[in-house]
Parts: sequence; C-alpha cells; structure tokens
Amino acid sequence: MPDADIREFLRYSATYMHVNALDQGYEERFVRELTRTPPPATHQAFRRGFAKALLGQLSLEAYERETGWDFDSDEEFHEHLRALWTKFYGDADPHADLA
Repeated sequence: MPDADIREFLRYSATYMHVNALDQGYEERFVRELTRTPPPATHQAFRRGFAKALLGQLSLEAYERETGWDFDSDEEFHEHLRALWTKFYGDADPHADLA
C-alpha cells in the first residue's frame, strides 16, 4: 500500500483523471478544483504525493488501476505526469516538495 501522500494523489487522480469521465478541459478543471476546494493540508499531501509519483515512487500499474489510463511504457507514464505537474506547478522542482 502506498504512503499517505501517494494515496491522496491517487484519490484525486481517480476522481478527476479517470479516463471514463474525461471531457474537454478536464486538466484545467482538475487544477482549478484542487487548488480551490480542499483544505491546505489536503492540497499539501496531494502535492507531496504528486512529487513522489513524478520521482518514481508510484508504479505505472497503480496509476492505471486507479485512473483507467493505459500507458505503453514507463516513459509515456512519466511524460503524462510531467505534463500534468507543469499545469499545476509550472517549473517547480518536485524534489523541493520532499525536502
């Protein structure tokens, strides 16, 4: 079982990024809703979990299971995470969230 931060990241990802619920603008809605709605502690846990996922602490299989996505490779999975991280946090270094 992943740690609490990764569980929080997966929980929000399953809600906002599941392939069967995607429509136009889903990424922007995910960013907007997450940064507006949850309490700061929840958002901090999500961000730490996201950083951990981006840094290799989340398996492709676990993410696919929660979101319904199907990646052909770990590289494709990490490109997906990197693109989404950029939408959330710009060019912020994910290592900084774990310091």
